[in-house]
Amino acid sequence: MGTNADARVRATASRTIDWGLSLVRLSLSFTGFGSIFADLPAVLAAEECGLDGIWYAEHICAHDAVVPATVYLRETERLELALMGINPAGRHPGVTAMELASLAEIAPGRVRAAIGTGVPDMVAKLGRSIDRPIASTVALHRALSSALAGVELTGGYPGFGFERYQLNPLAAPPALDIMAVRPKMVETAARYADGVCLSAGSSRAYLSETVRRVEETLAAAGRSRESFRISVVVPAFITEDIDGARTQVASLLSTFDAATTEYLAAGAIPPGVLVAAVASGDPAAALEVFTPDVIDAVAMVCPPDGVGESLAAYAQTGVDEVAIAPFMPPGQVPDLVGLLAENRPTMAAKS
Repeated sequence: MGTNADARVRATASRTIDWGLSLVRLSLSFTGFGSIFADLPAVLAAEECGLDGIWYAEHICAHDAVVPATVYLRETERLELALMGINPAGRHPGVTAMELASLAEIAPGRVRAAIGTGVPDMVAKLGRSIDRPIASTVALHRALSSALAGVELTGGYPGFGFERYQLNPLAAPPALDIMAVRPKMVETAARYADGVCLSAGSSRAYLSETVRRVEETLAAAGRSRESFRISVVVPAFITEDIDGARTQVASLLSTFDAATTEYLAAGAIPPGVLVAAVASGDPAAALEVFTPDVIDAVAMVCPPDGVGESLAAYAQTGVDEVAIAPFMPPGQVPDLVGLLAENRPTMAAKS
């Protein structure tokens, strides 16, 4: 990619673009492992180029999501900031509600949160475990929704409780999405939440099927599809060195839970193949599963002139928002932002 990031940002921002309602929301996603301030130029580029938001993941033993969100909200005027990975393992939901209410106060209408159970290995670092994931997620969503609405809470929930807790929010409550992978959690999100946040590593086949499942569940529950947001985080490796990028993706995916990775790669990895390869104990066997076709199905791996085609392929799955997680040095991301803005895809028709 080119190095003249500022020129690209200015050129993109200066164009008159009719985004309309038919264009997919396009955002940046940060893993939470990089430097807060190193990513700031990319955030500012996203603001100038017309991207819609920043998704920031909270990871135990790395960054929380609240402090980076505060920094980025104060440095921008338009971008939505979504805190990703909020769960009850790291803090009491009463404290989470206070933090979200404070963020909503300093940036009204620009805060969103994606809640879930957390990653088992990371939750274990705090001496916690994931029990009854569906019930726990529903309880967390209900508690946060009630607290953010100023309802007085007393009683026990799975893993936490309240005693005459009542928040005094000074702004409208932020939207609450649920992070999901498998059908039951996806359906739970469609029944209760404002949206569903789908995982990095999702194949287009998985996304299309999940969108169908969400829409069926919403219809059965009498809920509006138009007001429900389906988002997906997409790891992006934009480079002329496609073989090198595919090797990076394979190495990255090989560190994740095999059953989950295989499930998300629906249509690309045959059922049982990756799980068996990992169970064999041979690291090379697992890497062999990640063929070029598999990598291209679960990540954005392309040269700069292939970004438009790749984004269009994700848009055709029916998702409402694509959050690009760039795997490149922070200094190169502002240039990528301009490229993404120039290639924003139109949205597939909703059923």
